[in-house]
Amino acid sequence: MKAKFYMMAMVLFALAITGCGKENETPTTNLTTKVVGEWHCAPEEYDVDVYVAFTAEGTFDEYQRVGDGRYRHYAGTWEVNKDELSGMYADGVAWGSSYKVAFSGDTMLLTSTNNSAETMTYTKEIIPEEVKESAITPFAVRANDNNERWF
Repeated sequence: MKAKFYMMAMVLFALAITGCGKENETPTTNLTTKVVGEWHCAPEEYDVDVYVAFTAEGTFDEYQRVGDGRYRHYAGTWEVNKDELSGMYADGVAWGSSYKVAFSGDTMLLTSTNNSAETMTYTKEIIPEEVKESAITPFAVRANDNNERWF
């Protein structure tokens, strides 16, 4: 009887150890991995063109052009908590909203969690070098003032 008990205890212990050795991927981890990369959004209903690069280290670089103006470069940090993407600009200003994030192939859908509930569609696309090279850093970002930003 004791032998069966010890044998059962050893089997359960072995199962517990092998279960601990596996790296479990949580839904947040999976979404975080999917967000990493370079994305492009050019919604027809707005006169704006946005490129954004999210790094695995939790930083982002955003290049935004409104109308016929020049691209403006914004940087900062980002994170995913459950299914919500949020971030902060390098000057310490939080994004205007956090976003529910969902994916369909190479498309990322961001739906704002504020009252507007707008959904923007981003497609996986490399940011052109001419966008990066021609972008300016808005004075308001340098001066730590408010400024219109896409996020």
